[in-house]
Amino acid sequence: MKILFAVHQFFPKHYTGTERLVLNLSKQMQRIGHSVKVLTYGINESEGFQQEGDFLVKEYIFQGVPVISIRHKIIPQEVGFSIFDLNMVEVLKKICSIEDFDVVHVCHPMRIGSIIKAAKNRNIPIVLNLTDFWLMCPKGIALTKKGKLCHTTENGLKCIKECYGNFWKDKIIQRINETNELFQAVNCIVSATNFLKQIFVGNNFSSNIKLIKFGKDYSNVRPNLRNYSEDSSITLGFLSTLLPHKGAVILLEAFIKANKENIRLKIYGHYFNEVEYYEMLKKIAKNNNKVEFCGEYKYEEMPAILDEIDVLVMPSIWWENSPLILLRALAHNVPAIVSDLGGMTEVIKDGENGFSFEAGSAASLANVLQKLGDNPTILNQMKNKIHHPPRIEEEAFEYEKIYYSLIERNQ
Repeated sequence: MKILFAVHQFFPKHYTGTERLVLNLSKQMQRIGHSVKVLTYGINESEGFQQEGDFLVKEYIFQGVPVISIRHKIIPQEVGFSIFDLNMVEVLKKICSIEDFDVVHVCHPMRIGSIIKAAKNRNIPIVLNLTDFWLMCPKGIALTKKGKLCHTTENGLKCIKECYGNFWKDKIIQRINETNELFQAVNCIVSATNFLKQIFVGNNFSSNIKLIKFGKDYSNVRPNLRNYSEDSSITLGFLSTLLPHKGAVILLEAFIKANKENIRLKIYGHYFNEVEYYEMLKKIAKNNNKVEFCGEYKYEEMPAILDEIDVLVMPSIWWENSPLILLRALAHNVPAIVSDLGGMTEVIKDGENGFSFEAGSAASLANVLQKLGDNPTILNQMKNKIHHPPRIEEEAFEYEKIYYSLIERNQ
């Protein structure tokens, strides 16, 4: 097969969860014997492009995966808001006609949602992955302007009332209509968690969504085999972006409140443009010698990092779907502490392979840390009960079956 994966941003400039999902799936499909390309949007790029009407296009290869990067000559202010761009459709139709793809797999439609119209025009089957809330929520994280969790758009009315105001009314309604059009256009919709599936079903976007869990590349995974006694010291690890919705401030406040001598904290991650938030985190830590800010980390460093930490902590205040770092920790036999939100509690069972706590509550998390500090041997039982995530080979096999089915049905 000739498969086109489409994603809103990609390596080497972007390297978080969805980009890793696309890279891993692309490599596995290549190993199986399929021809693969990735379509992405060059949001932070300017060099190496060729002009194509009002757009710029370039091709490159990343770790053996061919990539087509497209961007506007002048990037519109609302490029991350709109579902479709009719001018981009024409460029993408031309690309599809030249490449003759058998299937298009959209892993995130932001900025490149127009590939769905282009593929539909060429009668190419389309698979859509739901990886976050962007199709429902323009901000992607389903939090209102006041920081409240939001599970429904109310056909756009709640977006207008809670976040955008009447000035955006027409644009919000158009966006909801285009989202509905997108769901009607695709041939198969997939979610990695039942939680995210039910959010989209509940908002009447689709009632037919398949479940396929994210798979992990185990090629450089090695299990953390440490055993614990009552006197053991424990290292907590935060491995995420230092952005407000990821909840690092909750973790720091809980860590200081718990005040356990045998627990230390390592914080990994980049703060991007959130300089004030990062400075606030440093201020909360107050030069605590048991808190270490380790900065940005590379994917290749994960085995070494997960060798050094005993528990992963994910204190997010938004509905995480199925974070790849959480799955990676479990693959390495590292238990986790997570907020009681979203798809994370489908993976972590409280008291079994980790702990969950009340989202946004430093007191609730502090109670967990105190329990852990009082009896580190709890971790021995938890590590024995970890169910390792599926392998990337298993995930790719499920998608391969879908591709063949859609192609056969299309003939």
